[in-house]
Amino acid sequence: MKLTVDEIAMMDEGSPLDLFRQGIRAEKTREKYTRMLRMTVCEIMEDVLKGDDFEKRLTYLIRHGKEQPDWTLRVLLKLSEKLRARTELPKDHTDYLNPASIPNYFKPLKKLFDMCDVTIPWKRVYATYPELDNVAESRGWTREEIAKMLRHARDPMDRALVLVLSSSGVRAGGLDLAWGDVTPIYLVDGRLALDPGPGDHKIACAALRVYRGSPECYTTFITPEAHCALQEYGRDTWRDLRGLEASPSDPVFIRSKGAPVQASEKLLEKRIRRMVTQARLHDKNGGQVRRHKVPLMNGFRRFFNKVGKEALSHDSPLAALIKKEYMMGHQGTTPLDQNYFKTDVLELAAEYVNVVPELTIDDSERLKRSTRRMAENIQRMENEKDAKIERLEGQVRSMEEKMSKIVDLGGSRAAEILKAILASKTGGVPADALDSFTDMMRHLGAVQEDEMRKMRAEYDAKIDGLERTIERMAKGENAGSGRAGGSGEDNAGDGKGDTADGDMHGPGPHRRDPF
Repeated sequence: MKLTVDEIAMMDEGSPLDLFRQGIRAEKTREKYTRMLRMTVCEIMEDVLKGDDFEKRLTYLIRHGKEQPDWTLRVLLKLSEKLRARTELPKDHTDYLNPASIPNYFKPLKKLFDMCDVTIPWKRVYATYPELDNVAESRGWTREEIAKMLRHARDPMDRALVLVLSSSGVRAGGLDLAWGDVTPIYLVDGRLALDPGPGDHKIACAALRVYRGSPECYTTFITPEAHCALQEYGRDTWRDLRGLEASPSDPVFIRSKGAPVQASEKLLEKRIRRMVTQARLHDKNGGQVRRHKVPLMNGFRRFFNKVGKEALSHDSPLAALIKKEYMMGHQGTTPLDQNYFKTDVLELAAEYVNVVPELTIDDSERLKRSTRRMAENIQRMENEKDAKIERLEGQVRSMEEKMSKIVDLGGSRAAEILKAILASKTGGVPADALDSFTDMMRHLGAVQEDEMRKMRAEYDAKIDGLERTIERMAKGENAGSGRAGGSGEDNAGDGKGDTADGDMHGPGPHRRDPF
């Protein structure tokens, strides 16, 4: 391969818009940057830049950037000044701008100037940014708030959308999923498996491949509850559209009308906003949804992150943290983690299943797991009680055998010892020594009996309390069947999380199909 002079002379760099798009590899980022750049040059700079359309305005901006760099810098500084003034407005004002949003206006402009070889002193521009003063004001959704959203779900797609977001922590852009990106993981004989073999098996969780085909691709998971909702939505949707099951390449979240085409982020966000508004979690102001303490879509990601970090793990704290960062699509705790801390999908799933109980929104499912876990604890305590009683009885038998051996040991010598003890009244063995020996043996037997009695009473009290708790929980489940929300009962038992849902079953012999 060789380059020729003619090829270089004939090379056409393309328009500023073409160069701008060439510099962005990710399609979602390219669309977002183009949309923001169009708004900036066609609306904000409408009276500054000449041209009838978007491309002509970009050409005008680039030409002046090369010929009059001072003028271009003044434009950028004035833009920063205008944006900064909006950040100083009251937060309930319709023109208020979050200080964290200002870089979003300049990133597309910087990419445009860099790709078109326009030199700008960006440090001077960055120095005009306002201080960030809103970091501590926001939070994620809570389990109770997510349960309220689900009460206002209109169809299976609404329910599946909320549960996938809350149990996986994906960004809104990560919802561009195909059915082949959803892989169930089963619990087989106490271990996780991708291919469980013949028969029905419980689903522990399901893996999601996010941003497939891009360098940012990563693996996260959804709960059995979310997987069940996703399968229900898939069956209803594709049966109505085609009368067939979906193929691995078909999109998961599609538009409700027309051909099965991937639903846009805007459409999915609209569904979430409707449920949030109807649940009175966000109020409308002047017909426009204003900024709130909980970000509409990112609030699910914050919920996932907080619940995951608070959950106990069987790994070391550092290893568990790195794996949870991987499930968020992050590089780990340091840039070198991705090169040296290698892990596979089943290792990540083993970490994820520890969090499944806390990520499950439906209270009835959480109640079932809590009751099942308490029953297991009762059985464990019964086994421990029996084992301890058996050990104590063995100790008593051992003492009896030793005393019997002492009596039989030595024949005549034992008789001599006995005669000496009987002769204690005449001064052979002091009376106080004989009394002490007798009291010691009596006390030793009483201690053994008292220890066994106390131990039995302690275990019986614990088991009775757990059985009464299970009975109350069962009555509450029958009285409030179908309600969602965090009851707090899941904290009962030994505090260890389940390793699987236990109530969700795989699809049988055709388990590899999407639903």
